[in-house]
Amino acid sequence: MAIGAALMLAALAQSFTFAVLGHTRGGPDDGMLPTARYEELVREVRSAQPDFVVLTGDLVYGDFQSPQVDRAAVLRDWEAVDAVFAKLGVPVHRVPGNHDLWESVTRDLWIERYGALQESFEYEGSLFLLLNSCWMPAAGDASHCPPKYIRGVQLDEARRDFLSKELAAYPQSSHVFAFLGHVLWWEEDAAWWSEVHPLLAKSPTRAVFSGDLGPWKFSHQRRDGIDYLQTSCEFVPAPLEMQRNRESIRALSEQLDTWAFVTVDGPSIDIDVRTLGALESGSFSPEKYRAVHEFDADTFERKVFRRMDNPTRLTDWLWKLGIAAACGGALIGAAAVWILRRRR
Repeated sequence: MAIGAALMLAALAQSFTFAVLGHTRGGPDDGMLPTARYEELVREVRSAQPDFVVLTGDLVYGDFQSPQVDRAAVLRDWEAVDAVFAKLGVPVHRVPGNHDLWESVTRDLWIERYGALQESFEYEGSLFLLLNSCWMPAAGDASHCPPKYIRGVQLDEARRDFLSKELAAYPQSSHVFAFLGHVLWWEEDAAWWSEVHPLLAKSPTRAVFSGDLGPWKFSHQRRDGIDYLQTSCEFVPAPLEMQRNRESIRALSEQLDTWAFVTVDGPSIDIDVRTLGALESGSFSPEKYRAVHEFDADTFERKVFRRMDNPTRLTDWLWKLGIAAACGGALIGAAAVWILRRRR
């Protein structure tokens, strides 16, 4: 009884905070950073005074998709962003994203600088799981991440074994938090829900964080008391032409950049989603909206688009055009038959 009371008092006494930042890469390669955005990030996070920070992947551009990776250029990327993260003034933990680790050179560089690809640590009685959701080349494989795995891979048996062992090794943890680079739970039938979520649900898991750009920059859902959050930033927006022509790009560019500030106070967990660039970026003004959505407001092309601006309307118009074409063809056919008969 005394032991149980002591554990309860210890849990009640725990109080700390941490910040979660995702997809903070700036680009382009070779150590070039969007300085103003990074200064804002450092200022905002430092003002919150977290005890530590967790970075959820895509921290550098990483010479991504180059036929031959320039190791020196990727190293300069890492040195540049690590110099920024050092200004946060608190311990920083990382998980990789697909820009950080996408073939053997970037994998080996990560291990050289930051150690194992999956780790855990304990802080004030809570367990923190740093998971790897990146595609990994096999030993001796010089290939690059296939496009279908850019959004990550479901955790294989070895990675799930790591998760199970870490959870078993810390059975007295008051809270469990997990972090990975990709939103592996987006699809309802994703393997995550049958293979990973049950392991987390058996433990006092409070939240799972990811940082990749998916269909959105920010997303949230709750299942079995576990909050699943995706928070991410896009320090270099997509070109204006892409925002005009691609719905998926607009969906990303028109969300605010977000990060999470988590407060643990004994049994209580508070997750505060905060924004970056709402005032400084200039990306949310009426002028920006008009530049993307109304740049061709009075043109014939825009008028046609407004008539068919979603799949349902487009299908309806195609049906109407098909029926009209069929009717027109029937009328022409009937007229041709009538003319031939008249000539006889």
